[in-house]
Amino acid sequence: MRSQPLAHPPVDQAIRERRSFRAYKDQPVPKEVVQRILDTAKHTPSSTNMQPWRVFVVMGSKKAELDQLLLKAFDERRPAAPQMSAYLTEWFEPYYTRRYECGMSLYDTLNIDKDDKAARIAQSRKNFEAFGAPVAMFFAMDDRLKDGSLFDCGMFYQSVMLAALGEGLETCPEASLISWPDLLREFFGVGEELRFLSGMALGYADYQERVNQYEIPRAPVDEFTLWVDGSN
Repeated sequence: MRSQPLAHPPVDQAIRERRSFRAYKDQPVPKEVVQRILDTAKHTPSSTNMQPWRVFVVMGSKKAELDQLLLKAFDERRPAAPQMSAYLTEWFEPYYTRRYECGMSLYDTLNIDKDDKAARIAQSRKNFEAFGAPVAMFFAMDDRLKDGSLFDCGMFYQSVMLAALGEGLETCPEASLISWPDLLREFFGVGEELRFLSGMALGYADYQERVNQYEIPRAPVDEFTLWVDGSN
């Protein structure tokens, strides 16, 4: 559990201590700070230096406007149609257990009973206003590009989160923010050639909020690694 921002952490500490924060202070993030984060992240490697990422940064009154559009879609139970999804139709191990434990840990932290449907919906609803963060970021790429560019964009996404830590900010990666790409295209004035990959909340975390005490375990290295070592 972390109770304060990291002050210019070394890379290994930043990777280990980056967490998804779900409550933020009502404190604006200066545009120049976001600019510095992106200026750092732009050095992410990409295949043949294609730099396939596109970023949309929403702040201030425009963020409030987009929040209302997304919340309205959620409240009206508009069918989600994301262009990127990690959710399976049928879950299998070890992913079922990891996902289940992740969700239960969150609700246990918030003292939300598994049968309290209203409380669960209320918590889910917060996703669509980026958990009250002053900045919402949307990541996209040209849909004509190949899957390898998804890998590049994923590295860029991580770079943004780590660079944010260096600025004393926290983030939460949010697939839910791209649930309705048509809504986003209209809001940003872009065409169908753009594929929305994920969203992200960015801001100054409220470390005292219960939801930010939520932590989940990581699998040990030997669980996901095959060692092929010819040394004696």
